Amino acid sequence: MLDLSRQSPHIVLVDDEQSELDAYSFLLESMGVEKIKTVSDSRQALLEVQQIAAPIVFLDLNMPHMSGQEVLREIKKERPQVPVIILTANSEIETAVECLKLGAHDYLVKPISLSTFGSALRNALEIGTLRNEVMSLKGIPLGTRPSHAAFARIVTQNSAMMEIFQYVEAIAASGQPTLVLGETGSGKELIARAIHDVSGLSGDFVAVDVSGLDDTLFSDTLFGHAKGAFTGADKTRAGLLEKAQDGTLFLDEIGDLSEVSQVKLLRLLQEGVYYPLGADQPKKCRARVVAAANRDLQKLAGQAGRFRMDLYYRLSTHLIKVPPLRARREDLPLLVKHLVAEAADSMKRQVPAVSKEAMHLLLRHPFYGNVRELKTYLFDAVARCSHSEITRELIVERLGGSVADAASAPVDGKRLEKLFGQFPTIDELVNYAIDEALELTSHNQSQAARLLGLSKQALHKRLKKKQAQR
Repeated sequence: MLDLSRQSPHIVLVDDEQSELDAYSFLLESMGVEKIKTVSDSRQALLEVQQIAAPIVFLDLNMPHMSGQEVLREIKKERPQVPVIILTANSEIETAVECLKLGAHDYLVKPISLSTFGSALRNALEIGTLRNEVMSLKGIPLGTRPSHAAFARIVTQNSAMMEIFQYVEAIAASGQPTLVLGETGSGKELIARAIHDVSGLSGDFVAVDVSGLDDTLFSDTLFGHAKGAFTGADKTRAGLLEKAQDGTLFLDEIGDLSEVSQVKLLRLLQEGVYYPLGADQPKKCRARVVAAANRDLQKLAGQAGRFRMDLYYRLSTHLIKVPPLRARREDLPLLVKHLVAEAADSMKRQVPAVSKEAMHLLLRHPFYGNVRELKTYLFDAVARCSHSEITRELIVERLGGSVADAASAPVDGKRLEKLFGQFPTIDELVNYAIDEALELTSHNQSQAARLLGLSKQALHKRLKKKQAQR
């Protein structure tokens, strides 16, 4: 039997009834558990879980805003390794069984005794220990950051990012082309630099954004030109491929490359040689090519051939997909601390603290601009911070009164009248909130429903009702 005092588990209790949370906390404390986080609003459950390295979750089923089943789906989507134990009444047994099918670890029927609670907790800890041992035997210790210094500049504790690091270590020595996919601002260039550093190449890391290059400029930038190749070419100029010899050439925004330039790049990858503009003799390419895109190139290839499928296969010999910041929210507190310190250092200022209210706003924001968006807000907040703390006001001004802040923003009657031309009805407010949420999430109904505190099915019903009102 595991010793709970030695294991020091971190427990997250999710229940809308404070009396239940107090009772469960008392049971855990009587067993020697010290790290207990209680959550009374089911909409905040995932955010709290994402801030803890290895939590165990006890989750009530019957809650307002989001049911336990919906919370479970979110947790299993974002943190599949986290054990979730369902707390249910007798009448909800069928739903509890459905939760087991969704990936719940166990379920307990209320009222819950000390022995039952302790048994479920020890079992969850044992399963977690066995999972770690299996992952270690496979050479992928769960949650372990690879020791190579190349990963030190990437601030994360997310398990998916750790798997990417391990993948980078595995492919680094191959020298084959690598494609890094991810949203704008998610850190694709940092991953590319890590590949270069882990590879131990003697040459330089050379980065170029190809999105603004036409066919001629693309060729000149990469391949260089001979003297007299075109008007104004009064001397020979080496291209970036030569500068990256024995190193890495990083081609960013490769999805925006024209068809002619795609053919040139494909020939380079296939033959390993290139011709500078105006030259008769080929040069050998000794640079590793790493490309990045913020769109799914495979889908682009299927959309009227906007990207060559043969080039996609060449580039994606090794393929890395960087998760967006909203899929690794446990990294937000680490990134906030790191970026605030970086901003303060660049401005020669004392590092300010970040208030709980400001951090709460950041944790709720979807960050479709990812780390780059977060950095923008924090550098601006540090510059405008007149005291020793970044307050909620400094953050909410940059968020622009987004849906993420709607729940905590004060309601101003005059502002509503100005916005609607009259004081709005409840239906008008609901429809406005739905429109804003859909706009903010680029009409992704799952994400919009999450922002609104609804299930996707409930949002769909409201949209049908809204359509019928027109």
